[in-house]
Amino acid sequence: MSKRTSVTSRPLLLAWLLALGGCFDDCSSDPYDPQPGPGELGNGEFHYRCIGEDDPACPDGESVGNFPARVAVGGRFELDYTWNEDRSRPPPDLRSGSAERLALKGEIFTALAAGYTAVLALLPDSAIGDLIHIHASTPTEVAIQHQRVDYTAYTMAEGSELQFDAITRDDDDYVLAGLLDFTFEAADDGVVEVVGTGKGHVILRARTAGTTIVRASLGELAAELAVTVESGEAPLTTTGTDSDATTDATTDATTAETTDATTDASGTTDDTGTTDATGTTDTTGGAL
Repeated sequence: MSKRTSVTSRPLLLAWLLALGGCFDDCSSDPYDPQPGPGELGNGEFHYRCIGEDDPACPDGESVGNFPARVAVGGRFELDYTWNEDRSRPPPDLRSGSAERLALKGEIFTALAAGYTAVLALLPDSAIGDLIHIHASTPTEVAIQHQRVDYTAYTMAEGSELQFDAITRDDDDYVLAGLLDFTFEAADDGVVEVVGTGKGHVILRARTAGTTIVRASLGELAAELAVTVESGEAPLTTTGTDSDATTDATTDATTAETTDATTDASGTTDDTGTTDATGTTDTTGGAL
C-alpha cells in the first residue's frame, strides 16, 4: 500500500497552529521555539543557502550552511526544500507567510522585522505541504573578526595582507546569519591600504610602520580595529575584544599566518591561543 503525503489546508493549519500556541507571523513573545531545519509538518527539510561567502552561516565559503537559529533583520538568504520520502519529487513553491515581515524577491528572502515568520512550502493546488518559522533578530553590535575570532587591535608585518570579516550579534549574543552590506574604511591609508572589500569583509595591506583605525559600519552600528604596522619581521601582537592580555605571534610578510601565545609578567608563556570576548575561539554566542 502506498503512503500518502500529509497535506494540510491553510484554514486547518491555522487552527492547528493556534491550538498549539503557534502562529504564522510574530511569535517572539510566545514560548514557541521550533528546531530549525526539518519542516514542522514532518514532510521534508528546509535547507539554508548563503547568497555569498560573507554570510556568517557559511564560514567555510560553502553555499549551504547549517540552518541558523537567528537571521539578522535586513539579512538576505535563500531556501531550498526536499521531500523526505522521494527526493526526486519536484520541490514545492516556497512563499513567505507575511510579505511585510519576510520579503521574497526572485529566490532571495530578506528579513524585514524581528520575530518569527513562517515560510510555506506550497503544492501546485496551493495546499500547504510543509512550513518552517524563521527567527529574525535585530543586530545590536558589529564585531570585526579574523579567522572567526573577535579583535579590537591587531599588529601586521610591513608588506603583509590579511582579511578581516564583519559580523553582527543581537542582545542575546547570537551571531546573526544573512548577507548584510557593510562599509569599510581606513583612517590612514599610508599605514594600511584597503586592497579589497566584499559585502562583509575587507582585505588590508600593511604599507608603512604606524598605527591607524579600520572601521566597519552597518547603518548606525560600527566597530573599530586598531591596526599597528611594524617593519621587518618583528613579533606581532593581537588583542581580543574584552581582554587586556596581549598575545605574541610570528608571521612572514607573504602569508601573515600567526601562532599565538600569551605571556605573563614573569616571562613565562602559556600557549592558550587567541581568545575572543568569551575566552574561546567560538564566536557564535548562542548559536548560528
